This record gives sequence, C-alpha cells and structure tokens, in this order.
Amino acid sequence: MLHYTLGSMIVESDLVTFTYLLKQHDHVGEHRLRIKRGDGNIIHALIHMRPQKVSKVGDPAWLLAISDISDMHKMTMEIQVQGKALDAALEGVMITNHESLICYVNRAFFDTTGYCRDEVIGQSPKILRSGKHTEEFYRAMWRELSNTGKWQGEIWNRRASGEVFPEWLNISTIFDEWQRPMYYVGVFSDITREETVRRRLHQLAYYDGVTHLPNRHLFLDRLKQQIMQSRRSATPFALLVMDLDRFKTINDSMGHTTGDLLLLKVSERLSHLLRENDTIARMGGDEFMAILPMVDSVEGANHVAEKILSSMAEPFDLAGRRYHISISIGVSFYPDDGLDEENLIKHADIAMYKAKDSGRNTYQKYHHSLNDKLAGRLTLENDLRDALGNNALTIAYQPQYDLLTGRLTGVEALLRWQHPVKGMIAPDDFIGLAEESGLIVDIGYWVLRTAAQQYMTWKRDNIDVGCLSVNLSPHQFLQSNLVEQIVAVLNETGMPASALGIEITETAAMPNFQYSIKTLEALRGMGAIIFIDDFGTGFSSLSHLRHLPIDVIKIDRQFVDQLPGDPDDTAITLAIISMSKSLNLQIVAEGVENMEQLRFLRLHGCHAAQGFALAKPMLAHELMQHGFASLPME
Repeated sequence: MLHYTLGSMIVESDLVTFTYLLKQHDHVGEHRLRIKRGDGNIIHALIHMRPQKVSKVGDPAWLLAISDISDMHKMTMEIQVQGKALDAALEGVMITNHESLICYVNRAFFDTTGYCRDEVIGQSPKILRSGKHTEEFYRAMWRELSNTGKWQGEIWNRRASGEVFPEWLNISTIFDEWQRPMYYVGVFSDITREETVRRRLHQLAYYDGVTHLPNRHLFLDRLKQQIMQSRRSATPFALLVMDLDRFKTINDSMGHTTGDLLLLKVSERLSHLLRENDTIARMGGDEFMAILPMVDSVEGANHVAEKILSSMAEPFDLAGRRYHISISIGVSFYPDDGLDEENLIKHADIAMYKAKDSGRNTYQKYHHSLNDKLAGRLTLENDLRDALGNNALTIAYQPQYDLLTGRLTGVEALLRWQHPVKGMIAPDDFIGLAEESGLIVDIGYWVLRTAAQQYMTWKRDNIDVGCLSVNLSPHQFLQSNLVEQIVAVLNETGMPASALGIEITETAAMPNFQYSIKTLEALRGMGAIIFIDDFGTGFSSLSHLRHLPIDVIKIDRQFVDQLPGDPDDTAITLAIISMSKSLNLQIVAEGVENMEQLRFLRLHGCHAAQGFALAKPMLAHELMQHGFASLPME
C-alpha cells in the first residue's frame, strides 16, 4: 500500500493504481479516484499530479495534491438522480428564472405540449397562452405568487399544434438567501380527460341523457328564477306542460331505442319552434315543459301551442320508418294561476290532462273548474290502494349473470301493476303517486315480504337463485323502523339475510348521510348485501361514497346504452369499474341490450350484468319455465 499525508489526514491506496497513473501521465493532470482512508472509510478524491525535477538520475518525483470531494460527489449524484426523476415524471415540469424565461423543461412537458427543447428554452411561458384567460387572470396569479410564493389552479394553454387544452398547474417560488425570487417551478398535469368527464357528469346532472334538454332539476331552478324576475318586474309569463299521446304504444312495441330516438326528434322540433330566451325541458318519460318569458297573454300562448301541434302533425322518420304522434298541451300563467313553481306546474298539468280527456292532440288553458281533474288522480290513488289490499300487484324477477363464468348470481325483484281497466301501468306512472300518497312504504314492505316468500319457495324446490335483491325507495329507506321490518320479514319467511340484497339510490343515501351509514351498517351487520343503484346519476360525492358500508355498485343503464361507441360513456364506465375495484366492490351493469355491450363489460372487468340481452324481467312461473341455467359463454 502507498501511504501519504495530506494535512492531518492519513490516506492509503492501492500502489498499483498510483503506479498506473504515474506511468500514464507525465504532465500536470487531475484525476478522480475512490481511495481508502486510514480509518478504513472509502472517500471520493480529486488528485492533482505534477512531475518534479530531481538532480539524481532515477525515477522521476511527483507532487500529488489530494482533495476529499465526497460531499461534492454526493451532491452531483443527487442532482443527477433528481434530473432523471424529473425527466421520468408523468407531470410536466417547467422552470423559469427570475426574468420569467424558461431555463428547464422535462420530457413530460415535450410529450404534453408538443414543443421541443430548442423552441422553449430562453422563451417566455407566454408562448403557451391559449387566449382563453384575461390579463386580469394573470395579474391575479402573479399577485398571489408574490404574496404567498405559490399558486395553483386550472389554466388553459395551447399545444404546439394549436390545440387548446386544460391543465392543473402548481407554481412554487425558489428564493435566494436574501428572499429574492430566483426561480419559478411550474408542475402541471393535462386534465383533458378529467375535464371531459366533468362536463359529462355536469351534463348528466342537469340535462336529460336522451334529448340533451335541461332535466327536471335544472328546469325547476330556472322556473324559480323566472318567478323571482317576473315578481320584481310585475310581468306575467306562460308555462307549458306537454305530454306525447300514446307514446307508450310505440315505446313498448318498437323498443326503447326507437322510443328514445322519437323523444330526441320531438325535442329537436320543440327547440326549433321556441325562442332563445325560452326554456324547454324533458321532465321524464314523454313529458316536456317550457317557460315562455315573453308570452304574457292567452292569445300568445295559444299561438305557440298551435305551432307546436302543427309541427308534431308531421310524421317522424325513424330508421327508415314513418311514425305519427300527437301531443297534448296544458297552459298556466304567472301570477294568475300560481305564485310558485308547485302551483304553476300543478295547474298546467291539470290543463294538460284536460286536453287529453278532450281527445288529445290539443291544448287547454287552466281554469279553476279543471280542479275536477284532481278527482281522477284520487281515483288512481284509490285504485292503487285497492291493488295493494287485493294482491293485484305483482313482481317480475330479472336475472343477473356473472360475466366471467356465465353463472346466475341473483335476481332483482321489480314491481308491476296490472290495472283492471287501464291495463299494465308502468312503475314510472304510479311510483310517484305512491310516494306522494305515502303508499310507497306499504308497497315496499309488500314487495319485500312477497319476494322473500318466493325465495323460500325456490329454495324448497332446490333452486338456487343466488342473491335476491329488492329496491327501497327514499321514503321507505328513511323509515325509522326499516331494519326492524326487514328482520321481521326474514324471521317470518325463514329467508337467510345473506341471500337478501338491498338496493338504494345515491339520492336516497346522501340527504341524511349519517343516518344512511347507521342503517346500512345495521343491515350489512345482519348479513344483507348492499347495492348502490343507478350509480353516477345522482349528486353524491365519491369522498362520501367510500364511507358507506356497501358491497355492490350498479352502473346505470344510461352509461351502458351507448357502449362502446360513445367516448364519454366509455370513460365514465371505465372510471366506475376502476373506482369500484379499488374499493373492493362488486360491479353489476344494468340495461345490457346487445352482445357488443356485454363483450365490452366483460373485457374491462365488470363482474355481472342484467338486461334484455341476457334475460327480460319475468314473473316467477315464467322464470321457472325460462330455467336457471348458466349463460353460454363465447
């Protein structure tokens, strides 16, 4: 070993290494070397070598100066690691100096913006500006950055291609020792997909998924605003309630796809007829409403109604076939027919039913004598009470299948009402009435008890249907004795709690969140399986949803309907599947009507599905005839 002294540091190194350096270099040189100190520690050293003249003949003498650069080496390695980390980051990084000139960008910046390094280094970040923000926006950004040293928010920038895109940007200031800004570090994420999903969710929350018109929620808000404005200005306005005549016949005979297309065509004609400041909405089913702020007379409302009737008289061309449909219209006025949303809608609704009773395809202005119409509604309510008391209600069961194995995993109990005069009445046409009258609680209990009895009948016949799920309306779910009622039904029928699925909607769970958690924990604690139905159509927060004790997420049919062609529905469906899996939840897709949808859901890991492509809802004896065999798998 070669020993030498540098200051107070005794250093030793491999003699062969030094011999190699001495032989290879006969001039002033600088070399980096890992050497061992006298205490055994390895350090990184910088060696300066210079030959010395000697008077005697022999080997030359060398002057060696050794510096310990371990700290500098460590710092250099850290900088290299950090640089590689920044280049590997998924987020774009841009660093500007105190003059706001770009001095560093990472690889994700290039991938996101499309700019190359030479195009941006030394330039101002203004080259990215989209033109969507005002100068005041940027001044406010710099004020916050100056005051707090950081800024974050959503900002729109422009790619090299000219495409404008949204990003989430965080800017931090790096100060020198005198607290003067030296650098600004911007880290951003391209949120184009998130923005698309957000817009889609906003669209679903406030607009009808079939017609793209405002939905009930948005319409009621606009009606409230119009009432406030008209009250201040003391000006009347008209409200129209419109209902398609015999739409159910087309929808049931030709299928939901044709029915939805007809609704879309109707909405397009209505939108074309009305003015820009009018509001038209689909309230559900085949019912539309319109606010006409500039119509302040009966004559004006009649003129609009006649234009609508004339437009609807033209046939609709749907997939090569011509369909004829008419519309019935009811009209009410603010303030004569109501001072609030409820009365205005109620009275226009009464007028609309009078138009239907008058032969349909006409319009009717509300007047007080039409209140007799309420008697008909009371009659329907009494009929519903009789149906419940006389066991005239029935239950259809829709199978659910595992998409991996094709095995039957469960059945959903669905309420049906066969009216002795009106025939089969769709749930959408009487559930609202049942909720308004309070009958929904008794009906819900009947469904639960009847379904549990049917489950035990199947079990005695050695038929395993898996999980039998029942829907709880918001009114039923909020009953203080709900858990006791369910326990009583299970004890009475002998049905095991582990075979019972409880389905609630997001909107039922959210208003009283703590109550929902407590109730669902009690149901889950006794063994029941908890489903969240119609997921994605309500206004719940995922941060709340993850705290609910649930087992299964059901993807609503409106997301499934356009799969896999619609990119927004595809993104939302995949997001729901991914989120559900991260929360260890099972996933059931509703409304699967074709094999293309089925293959897409299976490919992307959806666990189970139900819909007409698999099996329609059937009465118990029909289900027995249909059989409980597994689906044939491709």
